[in-house]
Amino acid sequence: MGVSNFMLGDIAGTAAAFALFALFAYVPGYALGWALNLLDFRRRGALAQAALGVSLSIGICPILAYLAGRFAPAGAIWLVFAPFWAGFALLLAARFRRMIPRGYRLAKGLAAAWLALGTASLIDLEWGNRLYYSVISFDYTLRVAITSAITRAGIPPPNPYFYPGRPVALRYHYFWMILCSLAQRAGGGSLSARLAVFGGTLWCGLGLIAVLALYLRFADPEGPLRLERRVGLAIALLGVTGLDLLPNLMLMRQGVLLPEMEWWNEQVTSWVGTMLWVPHHLAALVACLTGFLLLWAAPAARRDAVVAAAAAGLCFATAVGCSVYVAFTFFVFLGVWGLITLIRKWRRDTALLVVAGCCAVVPLAPYVRDLLGPASGGSFVVPTVRAFKFPDLAFASLLTAPWQLSLLNLLLLPLNYFLELGFFLLIGLVAWKRLRAARRPWSRWDLAAWAMAGSSIAVCTFLRSGVIGNNDLGCRGFLPAQFILLLWAVSLAGKPELRGGGLRAWLAFLLVLGAAGTGYEVCLLRGYPVLSDFAAVTRYPALGTDGQLGRRTYAARQVYERLRKTLPPDTLMQQNPDTDIGFIPYGLYADRQLAAGLHGCGAVFGGDPSLCASMYPILNGLFDPPAAAPEPEVDAVCDQFGIRVLIARDTDRAWADRRSWIWNRNALAATSMVRAVACGKGVIP
Repeated sequence: MGVSNFMLGDIAGTAAAFALFALFAYVPGYALGWALNLLDFRRRGALAQAALGVSLSIGICPILAYLAGRFAPAGAIWLVFAPFWAGFALLLAARFRRMIPRGYRLAKGLAAAWLALGTASLIDLEWGNRLYYSVISFDYTLRVAITSAITRAGIPPPNPYFYPGRPVALRYHYFWMILCSLAQRAGGGSLSARLAVFGGTLWCGLGLIAVLALYLRFADPEGPLRLERRVGLAIALLGVTGLDLLPNLMLMRQGVLLPEMEWWNEQVTSWVGTMLWVPHHLAALVACLTGFLLLWAAPAARRDAVVAAAAAGLCFATAVGCSVYVAFTFFVFLGVWGLITLIRKWRRDTALLVVAGCCAVVPLAPYVRDLLGPASGGSFVVPTVRAFKFPDLAFASLLTAPWQLSLLNLLLLPLNYFLELGFFLLIGLVAWKRLRAARRPWSRWDLAAWAMAGSSIAVCTFLRSGVIGNNDLGCRGFLPAQFILLLWAVSLAGKPELRGGGLRAWLAFLLVLGAAGTGYEVCLLRGYPVLSDFAAVTRYPALGTDGQLGRRTYAARQVYERLRKTLPPDTLMQQNPDTDIGFIPYGLYADRQLAAGLHGCGAVFGGDPSLCASMYPILNGLFDPPAAAPEPEVDAVCDQFGIRVLIARDTDRAWADRRSWIWNRNALAATSMVRAVACGKGVIP
């Protein structure tokens, strides 16, 4: 099998995906902003227009793509974007020089640094015959597989990890992956789903930077004053997190090295961690913030205000399809904001909020119906008190009643949030003290900012996700509060309230510690898989326990790349369904449907778990047959579920038996650690 330099290919492919993604994450928003003159677009400077182009694209394009893909004929989705591309081309021809942003060197430099950091954090590192993905790949296996499923099957996509003889509808917030699929298709077969997702991740980071700049200009009371400096400071503060480094150092003294710094607790994720790990949740935040900004700065003319509110509604609809957790938290804030507008008798704001709500509900109806379909799981949220893992584990044997543990967590909330927020918690306290000391009525922005931060903190403190084991609501729903804390940090910079000697020293200490934590996290995400091969560190099954992760990943990618280039896109594959080292390479590189994979066949993302219970032992028996059991009828099993390719690895029990099907069939692709063979009546030649 031929060998290529995967790392260089990843760098070039990510750059190509980033360039193609501009067709969906920049161009449409720019053209739409100009056509509808949203936020007085035509009068703004080139940099403000560029920021609006990114924010509006992320806010509106996913819902438009979903509706076109769901209800229009195949291929019609391109017709939705064609007018935007044509309009942008006309603007480019007419005013090219005026569209080039000037100034803001610090902001541009930091944005470029994000692109470099993001690329280096996402791609595979290649060293001889070893290949190392980032720890982030734990989550990317699902998003890459969903992107590939959308490319193959359209909208709504099937669950890529469950095929009980037929496709089952995906139950997930997948709107962002629709844009990733469009970028992959725009590449004409030269891009894998994985590289398309990488390109989308980079654009999501730029979307956060763009919406930060827009809020500093249009919502923050200082408006255009010292804007260039404030925007640069805001972007720089994205590199500051809480005090997570301290508990990680404590764990290291006990001989425990976590693959991800945030895993020590129920996380409030660092900004860089959010940008890298969960771009779809970040896209939802950008969409929500863009929608609210459109309402906030709606023009005085009634007709133009209604247009802005309708666009805001589309942004809110996008947010639900990108992250139900971020959207839920933000909608709680919008409910609080609606009450504030009623109490203050801001009838115009109330009316625009109602219009936006109606424009969000209508396009979302079919998607919500899919989410609430059969076997949709338990309650979406359940009441709780935010967990604090260290004391929870320490007192687990003493506090046997649930209410006792909840009471302990309630009492320790200040310490919990101090460790998670660090510098930004102190900023929040100073902002509150400053507001109380001013002894003036709260401004419109004060009310909005505190309502957004307070709603986010309340939701994430006293509610948690009910459908899945991870508390994604508590992790991702905190993003609006983190955004407001970041804006306050910029607003307070240089103010008298921060000049006190003791306070200034504390802020400097927490700032340095928070920046060091982010640096540690970035290095850990990239370096941990390498350490797991060469150092005596805590090992995790998904990363292998025998020091062969690099070689096994290299071997697996060679096989999957070969199969991806030679087999039809609708080929159904199957590997050992046990969630071990094999699931990450499959999700990253295969771009094909799996019959059963992940824990419980991934039925939490769509499908009947009882069907998985009947499939799992049959499929598992192919790879890890019980001792002294007769060899299963491989072709019969494959035909039963429509499987056409089996992927065996050296970690499978059947691998050691030279009489098994792994060795008595011709390989479609093979290395020393991974082997793919055809099976079933319609055997691939």
